[in-house]
Amino acid sequence: MNKTVFEPARNVPVTHEADVVVCGGGTAGIAAAVCAARLGLKVIIIENSAQFGGMMSAVTMWSGDVDNKGGFVKEIFGYMEENGFYRRPYYNNFSLVSLCDRLILENNVTPLLLTRVCSVVMDNNTVSGVIVESKQGRHAVMGRIIVDATGDGDVAAFAGAEFEYGRNSDGRIQSISLPMLVNNYHLGEIELKGELLPKLREIKPDYELPYDNGRMRRMPGSDASLWLMLSHDWECDVLNAESLSRSIIKLRGQSDELIDLVKQAYQVQLEKGPFAPLPGIRESRRIICEARVGTEDYTAGKYYEDGIFTVRHNIDIHRCKDGEPAIVVTKVNPYQIRYGSLIPRGLNHLLVIGRCIGGSHEALASYRLIADCMAMGEAAAFAAAQAVRKNCALRGVSVATLRRCMQEAGYEL
Repeated sequence: MNKTVFEPARNVPVTHEADVVVCGGGTAGIAAAVCAARLGLKVIIIENSAQFGGMMSAVTMWSGDVDNKGGFVKEIFGYMEENGFYRRPYYNNFSLVSLCDRLILENNVTPLLLTRVCSVVMDNNTVSGVIVESKQGRHAVMGRIIVDATGDGDVAAFAGAEFEYGRNSDGRIQSISLPMLVNNYHLGEIELKGELLPKLREIKPDYELPYDNGRMRRMPGSDASLWLMLSHDWECDVLNAESLSRSIIKLRGQSDELIDLVKQAYQVQLEKGPFAPLPGIRESRRIICEARVGTEDYTAGKYYEDGIFTVRHNIDIHRCKDGEPAIVVTKVNPYQIRYGSLIPRGLNHLLVIGRCIGGSHEALASYRLIADCMAMGEAAAFAAAQAVRKNCALRGVSVATLRRCMQEAGYEL
């Protein structure tokens, strides 16, 4: 469809101004906002959903690459461990919702929930604010530094940044998921490739698990709850509204069918709970930045003068198309995330953090983990603090000082 309509120009009221505006309240965004506020900056955080934490509080319960991280990462996982919510490598994601709320309030971060970024305020190549839509209508939020933590690189894309999408061979991205809470679960651990599939096929002979790597198990800190993470769809274009909507409906259907079969196969009365408030998107836009994490980095274990922390986790690529393995795991040599991979090429006063930083399809599948995204958020906070205090561009901050801040916080360089 090539039809267009004319949208009249309008005056958009400025409702908020701050030193740092964090767009996206997920894993990377919550770290950036809280850490920036603790450095004495005035911070606003904008989140499209009704809760903070993103993937770490709404989708996954799996951790990795934590041990060589300090600062905010150590604080969050330490809190869960002390309170019985974390049994490596799994944690109870529901425990983080109220923690995120408390961190926002205690550190005087201004929250804008149920608010979507829909455009940017530009002065030549400088991003000076964002246009949002909320129950107030359309309004502007201005900041000296804008942090794109949307996961999809929405702000950078609105500002005209170039980006990559999918793998080089065919443009396909990793499959997406949508977990579901299951209550009254007393079955213990069940091997997906072992016991489970044959029992389900006794009821439905042609049944195929959408994801068959791992086990079904109770959530840490719970006696009878299962966070079901087996739904997978590898036919979704996450940048297309209809495709994403159909995929979410498909994923809910997969979980419904699976639990109905498990109830019959094991003669148990499982109770279906709510679905995750967000889909688990593993891959979306990868913004073209000043630096790019690529094959040579994780194969050779490269280190750089602007390296801000080290990634040690495997590359885990979930199925991108039918007929491929459920997951392909590739070992890496420890490598660094560079400060330059957070700075979109050709744009000023904007940082990108999370899965949308500059990197390849393969490398993304290593650094998209919670701990690494949190580390990017903390690094963005240190960089923003320098830029605000020195009244300089993000490209003008002292990388040596940034590296020292990260190292003193406990991050491996």
